[in-house]
Amino acid sequence: MMRVRPQTSPAASARGRGRPAAPLFAAVAGLLLLTACGSGGDTDRADDSKVSADVAGVHAAASQAAVPPKVTTGAVLDFDLIPAAGKTVGTGQPVSLEFEKPVKDKAAVEKALTVTASTPTEGSWGWVTTPSGHDRLDWRPKDPWKPGTDVTVKGTLTTVDPGGAHFDRDLERTFKIGRDQQLTADLDTHRLIVERDSKVVKSIPMSGGQPVKGRQSRLGTYALKSREPKVHMTSASVGGPVDYDVTVNWGMRVTDTGAYIHEGVPEAQKYVGNTNHSAGCIGMTPADSKWLFDNTILGDLLTIKGREAIKNVDGPGNGYADWSITYEDWKKLSKTTS
Repeated sequence: MMRVRPQTSPAASARGRGRPAAPLFAAVAGLLLLTACGSGGDTDRADDSKVSADVAGVHAAASQAAVPPKVTTGAVLDFDLIPAAGKTVGTGQPVSLEFEKPVKDKAAVEKALTVTASTPTEGSWGWVTTPSGHDRLDWRPKDPWKPGTDVTVKGTLTTVDPGGAHFDRDLERTFKIGRDQQLTADLDTHRLIVERDSKVVKSIPMSGGQPVKGRQSRLGTYALKSREPKVHMTSASVGGPVDYDVTVNWGMRVTDTGAYIHEGVPEAQKYVGNTNHSAGCIGMTPADSKWLFDNTILGDLLTIKGREAIKNVDGPGNGYADWSITYEDWKKLSKTTS
């Protein structure tokens, strides 16, 4: 279990170091790339210009000795960090690092990372596996984030040996928590309820997954993972008993295995509000799907429930389904607190 410390202001932190913080990340062509700006070598220096050369040399040597050496054994182990720097996200958004190759020493990686917040927040790291087989490390609060919280993630990863490999950059990133909005898709009532700051703001007629093997919606609570104005969907990518090849509008990704909230295709509009007939997605009218798309942000929580839905057999790594298990079970996925 980890309790997040209230963070100090960036200005105060920069004054303490005697130099401004350097940006560590850049977005390129819409793909989140983590790029270190500058290399080490900076040491704390006395401001007193009367310090002798010998004393200054002692200070420099002591400062350099205090910096752990970088680990350079084995191949580079790369990763993506979500959410993006400066992003405003929903109250369910986890801090998430997905690794390109297997991480052997998960505890060492976990211990090199810290999460701080402007509002005291209890939470824990947890290791999950994505449907594609990648290791992913998420930090999930015990309860949804408090709106307005500023969150900073830091990691001294270049000094960590994750097991026969090394990281070639450290990380630091800050993002913000927006308003609290939570969605509930009820396959029994065929309604998607939108609550903002604990008040119902909209009830949307919907159609969930058909109660046929290969087409059911998956139970659980998920943080919305992406927002895509157009999504190309094919039965070949997910299997199932019905062939389809369609492009849908206003897609909000729920799972890695292809579940979205989106505008229902024209021939399925007759099922909206009365029958579950999709291939596992949550479909609705064009007007309602556009409204929902315009009024959601990444990290908003969606709960899918109903008798005709099935268990998310891929576990919490299928999408940001960290919220689909209890906090006590989530803590057991940590390699340092379990």
